[in-house]
Amino acid sequence: MTFEETAKPTVRSAMDQGRQAADKATQAVKDGYEAAQQFVKDNGADFELREFVRREPWIAIAAAFAVGYVAAQLVRRVS
Repeated sequence: MTFEETAKPTVRSAMDQGRQAADKATQAVKDGYEAAQQFVKDNGADFELREFVRREPWIAIAAAFAVGYVAAQLVRRVS
């Protein structure tokens, strides 16, 4: 048995696990997005993002940084 024949099943298994983790992460993001949308709808909040960014630019920058950081951590853990 050659090294390639031994390595192929291991590589396939690792790739499958990576795909499953990516699918789970994608679903978690979708669920979070849908939950956020539902929260806004349920609370009757008429949230205008442009106005908020104009009024509170530092909070908007901090929120964008936080979202980017979390997304980077998710991608790092999946890959």
